[in-house]
Amino acid sequence: MEEMQKQRIYLAALVYNRTGVLLRVAGLFARRGYNVVSLTVSETESPEFSRMTIVSDVEPYKFTMVEQQLSRLEDVIKVARLDAEHLISSELLLIKVHALNKDRTRVLKTINGFGAKVKDIGHTTITAELTGLSSLIDTFIGKMTKYGIIELSRSGLTALSSGDKSIKGDE
Repeated sequence: MEEMQKQRIYLAALVYNRTGVLLRVAGLFARRGYNVVSLTVSETESPEFSRMTIVSDVEPYKFTMVEQQLSRLEDVIKVARLDAEHLISSELLLIKVHALNKDRTRVLKTINGFGAKVKDIGHTTITAELTGLSSLIDTFIGKMTKYGIIELSRSGLTALSSGDKSIKGDE
């Protein structure tokens, strides 16, 4: 039997800012065999709440089921489906690359060409920060590969719906 084509889904969840909430949300995805591509979480403007942005690849017929199962978790206040076409999103990358004397100028030109910021310059390395769409981050990483990536850290996608709507429902 052929495996169904998976589709990328984007969900936002407003949750209580309590110990164990992240574990329960991640556990829900793991128990059901859904791969989490990206999961970001942070306090909202109100410290009693956190907002999660979850990106996952699931079969289309399971999309509503994932949303409902997430909504039923005890500490989840609200779950909102984020439409990929009406998504305001960004990702953060910190990347450290080799920058020996002969490459240092080229590394700096590449960083500047992408609008990234130099965060640290070592004797043989340069660390840069870039924020933007995942596709921009991927392209930047590809360009930096030729210098030799020492390490990198990506935040994962964080997103809001465009327009006047909010997860809280007040407009």
